[in-house]
Amino acid sequence: MSERNFSKQSGVITPVILIILAVFFVSATAIMGWSFQERRGVIQEMRDTKVLQVAEAGIDYYKWHLAHNSDDFQDGEDWCCENNTSISVADCGGVCGPYTEIYKDYDGNEIGEFVLLITPPSVGSTIVEINSVGKIYEDNNVEKGVTAKIGKTSLARYSLLSDSPIWIGPDESTSGPLHSNGGIRFDGTCDAEVTSAVETYNGDSAYHGFTGIKPGIWGSANASCQQYWDYPVSNIDFDLFTLNMATIKSDSQIEGIYLDSSGEEGYHLVFLSTGKIAIYRVDSVGKPTKYINDDNEVVSDNEGIKKETFLGNYDMPINGLVFVEDDIWVEGVVNGRVTVAVSKFSDNSSSYARIIINDDITYLQRNGDNVLGLMAEGDVLVPRHVSAPLVIDAVLLSQKSHVYVRNYNSNYKVKKDGSIQVYGGIISDLFWTWSYVSGGNVVDGFTNTEMIYDSYLTFSPPPSFPTEENFEVISWAEDR
Repeated sequence: MSERNFSKQSGVITPVILIILAVFFVSATAIMGWSFQERRGVIQEMRDTKVLQVAEAGIDYYKWHLAHNSDDFQDGEDWCCENNTSISVADCGGVCGPYTEIYKDYDGNEIGEFVLLITPPSVGSTIVEINSVGKIYEDNNVEKGVTAKIGKTSLARYSLLSDSPIWIGPDESTSGPLHSNGGIRFDGTCDAEVTSAVETYNGDSAYHGFTGIKPGIWGSANASCQQYWDYPVSNIDFDLFTLNMATIKSDSQIEGIYLDSSGEEGYHLVFLSTGKIAIYRVDSVGKPTKYINDDNEVVSDNEGIKKETFLGNYDMPINGLVFVEDDIWVEGVVNGRVTVAVSKFSDNSSSYARIIINDDITYLQRNGDNVLGLMAEGDVLVPRHVSAPLVIDAVLLSQKSHVYVRNYNSNYKVKKDGSIQVYGGIISDLFWTWSYVSGGNVVDGFTNTEMIYDSYLTFSPPPSFPTEENFEVISWAEDR
């Protein structure tokens, strides 16, 4: 009886076992297939990651390369494209390469390569575009591309930079970074970093309305402005500007505009909206103007043009550089990117070449395509006779003196519509000012001052303006 029952149960169990085995086999096969697929995916992902790292190494390599030779956009080669030394960068469409470099691992094994395309900066810019395509030898079908823009930070990035103490009054506002190698009294408003290179300074020599010692930055600015204050920070070397003057002179004689001493009073430069520069020789100047100098003495100087001779309309220089070994008067509408530098390379402060703002200087558009740098060995001066309101679109730099309006000590009245707007920046060795205050009231100069920060200047300054030493990454993107 029991044997017959066992025999029946055995017949039932056999197909069940077969079904279980079949299910197990199918599941195992599926799991193994999924496992192999996952493994392939992991291997592919590892290869993708590795090839991306090779491409990124190309960016790092060229950043390092430029740190050692900042003007080499041809990877140490003497050709730009097609391995042909006779073809210029312009003939190559402004892009140099492709240059191939071997990539090695930490053990020195050659595991891949990156191929570089380099786009040199345009005139006046420090921005270099690097395209790097990475490949690995274990799988030639895998490659990744990365494009990065790197650039040197320009000293023109400051809305106001001085080698001397700065006082921002309660009715003044600054936009963009501000730095002084001396102390700062800040009673106005700000929207960006305010830095000083000193921890404390002496008011006796700063003419900031106090005696004794004050912190590197102090004043009655509101809390939102004070949060940007930082001191002491590193000193900024104004000797950089001295070096640049000599370089600009030599470069202007090659692809720029070079004007030797006029033999008269100087030159008058008028920027034209057509992209040209009208240049005149100033033959005589007007009546002397009295003012108070740095030694608190009443002296006189000739600020206005009386007679001039037209020399011609000049095309904007190829390298964006104009160098003049004389005084200049300047005005007009700037269409292009240009630096005008004046210097007599004199050791006598009374003989320094200067720039006089004769009237409005404006950009054709404030879009980064137009930029003007005015670099003077001596003063960058806004004279008494200038009309107001006055607009200046430029970076104004005085290498050894002031960017300012003089103190005429009530010999001439404050302008009724006395406003001045500067779109760009001010770099001044000695003190800078657009107004003189007594008893809380403006007694000379401009009653209203406005400084507007030009953010394009950080990496696209006027041609040959001083820059920081190292390149930094501005943007990075994986190519799709």
